[in-house]
Amino acid sequence: MRRLHLCVVVLLALSPVEEMSVWIARGDAQTAKTGLTLALEAELDRFPATTSLYVKDLKTGVETAVRADQSFNSQSVIKIPIMVRAFQLAEEGKLNLDERVTLRRADLRDGTGVFQYADLGLAPTVRDLILQMIITSDNTATDQMTTRVGGVDALNAWLERSGYTMRMLNRGHEYRRKLLARLDPRLAGITAEETTGLQYALSDNPVFDLYRPLFTGERAAWLDVVRSPVNRRTQTANQLKLMVEDRNYWLGDINAREIGRMLEGIERETIASPANCRTMRTFLQRQLAGSRRLPHFVDVPVAHKTGDSGNIANDVGIIYARSGPIVIAVLVNGVRGSYGEAEDRIGRIAQLVVSHFDPSTLPAPQAELASLRAGPSTSLGAGAAAQSPDRKRVIQPSGYKPTLSPLSPGSLVGDTLYLSGSTGGDPATGQLITGGFEPEMRQIMSNVQTVLAAADMTLSDVVSVTAYLAEMSDFARFNKIYTEYFTSTPLPTRSTVAVTALARGARLELTMTAVRSR
Repeated sequence: MRRLHLCVVVLLALSPVEEMSVWIARGDAQTAKTGLTLALEAELDRFPATTSLYVKDLKTGVETAVRADQSFNSQSVIKIPIMVRAFQLAEEGKLNLDERVTLRRADLRDGTGVFQYADLGLAPTVRDLILQMIITSDNTATDQMTTRVGGVDALNAWLERSGYTMRMLNRGHEYRRKLLARLDPRLAGITAEETTGLQYALSDNPVFDLYRPLFTGERAAWLDVVRSPVNRRTQTANQLKLMVEDRNYWLGDINAREIGRMLEGIERETIASPANCRTMRTFLQRQLAGSRRLPHFVDVPVAHKTGDSGNIANDVGIIYARSGPIVIAVLVNGVRGSYGEAEDRIGRIAQLVVSHFDPSTLPAPQAELASLRAGPSTSLGAGAAAQSPDRKRVIQPSGYKPTLSPLSPGSLVGDTLYLSGSTGGDPATGQLITGGFEPEMRQIMSNVQTVLAAADMTLSDVVSVTAYLAEMSDFARFNKIYTEYFTSTPLPTRSTVAVTALARGARLELTMTAVRSR
């Protein structure tokens, strides 16, 4: 007689504190994992990157961690410890937050931030420097504040005394100089000011005019080194590889659990005075970057700090759910494929976390709730029960391959088309178009129209655009070209994000969403 095997799926509705634990056998040991942990592990495993996560609901004390003690390149997340230490020193009378600091050319730093574009002689207060270090991730402000907290060694000594293993490893210009030295050993001994000037030359940033007098005589040859097309490609490849794989090129070494603990100290007002902790939370809530990450899908305040480069997308912060604050740290290094998609996934993780701890703030779709609260054995049944009648269809125009990354150009769900990020690749060869910003953007728009046409849509169907600019000096040119393509009203909603670098050395990446007109 044939034996019949039955698989029974049971869905349990549990509160966060009643959540079922799943026992996973690992050799002779067993490790208990909650449904939330398992669901978040599954979500993190979908990232085309190395990831880490730490979550703590400060009301209940419930923690969730996935690879939370693993070291990651912090990028600008390391600016949180600099901010904390600055406020502590102010309380000790060792730092005057009202002191004005006159910025000279030698003080400016390339990359993110606004001070590099201001007239020389601007004199912000120390408090202004801290604010811009957080909300625009200003590298000029960061270098000034690193000096004012005693330098890298003093900051690290304080971190060690405070029980943290995280460390600041380089100032921004220091790891940039190391990367430049790989192109030409003569550049290993250049000053911070010369490093900044060469970075502007490398990216064709107009701010370089301010530094041109530095590069005369024998030093003029340095410009040929950094402007060589071969060296530019090498520099981008080195940055993408070494800033993930080689700790010598990291800005800082952090783990998700420790930066989460520091954020908890800011929220509980134990790491500095209550007044200064409130100021730090205010600064973090004014964050201008990363709107597509932790805050993207949660309609509540988020105090957070991002850490970016061409293939690093970190975001850590405090989500103010109605039930109480939730600390969350998501570290993402080595992004492959669409950077915008990685950002969206960070937003989805935040959405899952808030839905779990406080459904009244953000009810989750039934499939997600079942996966979160009942564990992985139920997710298939729940997903089948709650599946949308709209079917997903991949949009892949014939012969169209503008990138070598593993992705689909577009996904059509019902009447909504989600387009992958585009960085101006030739659709036949997959190589980035040469010639600078304008050729790249026009190639992007041509590629977008190709994908839209394959879905029987046009630019008039685009409802949302997110632009990632490697150089904010390109913003005016971006707007000018943009208005040539988007001419009909209503115009799409749009966000513009400044990033340190983009894959393949691109100047621009665009992601879009379109809805077919009925």
